[in-house]
Amino acid sequence: MVKVSVIVPIYNAEKYLVRCLDSIVKQTLNDIEIICIDDGSTDSSFSILKDYEKSDKRIQVYKQVNQGQGAARNKAISIAKGEFIGFVDADDYIEPNMFECLYNAAKKYDVDCVHANYNVFFTENNTFTESNLAQAMNVRMGKNIIYYNIPMYISDIKANIITLFAGPIWNKIYKTQILKEYHIEFPNCKMQEDSCFNVNAHLFFERCVFIEDKLYNYCVTSKSTSTGVSDIHFNIFDAFDKLKTILEDNSVYSKYETYYQDYVYLMFLIHMPHIPEEYKNEFVSRIEPYIGEERFNNLKTNYLK
Repeated sequence: MVKVSVIVPIYNAEKYLVRCLDSIVKQTLNDIEIICIDDGSTDSSFSILKDYEKSDKRIQVYKQVNQGQGAARNKAISIAKGEFIGFVDADDYIEPNMFECLYNAAKKYDVDCVHANYNVFFTENNTFTESNLAQAMNVRMGKNIIYYNIPMYISDIKANIITLFAGPIWNKIYKTQILKEYHIEFPNCKMQEDSCFNVNAHLFFERCVFIEDKLYNYCVTSKSTSTGVSDIHFNIFDAFDKLKTILEDNSVYSKYETYYQDYVYLMFLIHMPHIPEEYKNEFVSRIEPYIGEERFNNLKTNYLK
């Protein structure tokens, strides 16, 4: 069995795609398969992919009509044959030892998911910031519970599963068997599909581990969805609905309702600065059903005109 299936969704990524693919094919862990799903690109991305497919037998290239990166990843998951699955976005790149480190940790600690630190690279001014997952998550929790290189039973912290795991997918590997057995997929939404996927997956994982290595380079541009000023941020409400449905379908919404509301409130604070002025009141008003009347009353005094 292949050790890791590396999944790369691609849409009009010709500017960065070679850098991304080079960082994957040069991995110190050779026993990987690389599944590239072109999501209806209109630039030269597909041609670049086909060239790489010819030069490396580990690469599989598929093309579909544009459906979004969640659908592209879901297609790749259905194809994947690796023991673990990892994700790389086409405009990012990874360290040469990323999947070797993640896979070795998964086997050493006998866990279902491995989380690693990462770098955030700001392309406009060529600067980096570094993540510290243990520190960040312990701040969220208000206590020390996450330690590096010490596997943890997720049941021990499930009350805070949203607080801890509603984050990115690309700094991790996931046990493929569990993803497939429980049909864990990305929802059809344009924002925060990673968070929905992660929370859903960790509902079924038994153990995970955090490692200190900074292995992924997340590249931020002025056009990044998470930073751009656009009414696309209204798509966050669709993600709220999808996450609530996941919790309800698994009969745990009442258990996690407070943490779900915390997540919604945090996402509001993150996205609010990017909402055009003429839509701010509408954006604020739409939050109420997700956080409850009491919280909303506290919020609207600061944001509603």
